[in-house]
Amino acid sequence: QYCLRRQLSPTTSPFFPPTIPMPLNRPEVLGYQNGSLVLSTVSGIVAVPLGFPLLRIGTLISAGSEHHAKAEKWFDAIPNSDHEILATFLERRGVPELALQLPGISLETIVDMCMRYGLIDRLEETVEMFGIPALRAIDMSRGVSSNVFGPEEHGASIVVCVGAYLLSHGRIELVRRMATECLASGEEGKREAFLLAGLLLSVSGSDSKRVLQRAVEDVDDDSDWLVGSFVQKHILSDSS
Repeated sequence: QYCLRRQLSPTTSPFFPPTIPMPLNRPEVLGYQNGSLVLSTVSGIVAVPLGFPLLRIGTLISAGSEHHAKAEKWFDAIPNSDHEILATFLERRGVPELALQLPGISLETIVDMCMRYGLIDRLEETVEMFGIPALRAIDMSRGVSSNVFGPEEHGASIVVCVGAYLLSHGRIELVRRMATECLASGEEGKREAFLLAGLLLSVSGSDSKRVLQRAVEDVDDDSDWLVGSFVQKHILSDSS
């Protein structure tokens, strides 16, 4: 009895256990109450309402594909100005096809996701809906890409990249229309048409050759487009 009394401090009751401060490196879920998760954090006990739109979307996606339609209904709770961020959230959770349903994402994001995840039908629909001018506006046909050293010039334009990708998946007629439409887009458009027609030569020689001829027919002798001038003088003239 004497020893037990010695172990108890003056402020400690034998009927109430002592509390020990404990630093937390990450939040811990304590339970569920009134529609919220109760978390213990470094700043104290907090409640996170599960009605928050992003939590609803994430929870429904995690529950399986049969709940994706319910998750889409919560997209309207996110402003269009934040759809690019939401698209990244959805992509990281393995549902890029849901990200493409967002009305607020850019054309560049749509094209990028379609090509990275093999969504060919959606890419074809996008090209037909927006057309060559909208695609060219993404990079202004400068073919600018980036690497670890910064911007890298003189790459293929996004129109040519999309055309090559579609052609590799058998969309020959669409690429042929893209090449023809490029002819009406000035000097840069003719160069894009030239590259697309070169790719089409492997599957449709006659149609591609006509596009090539139209792309280089007005190339001057002093033009800086050396490839176009060479094809005009030494290849198409010989074949004709």
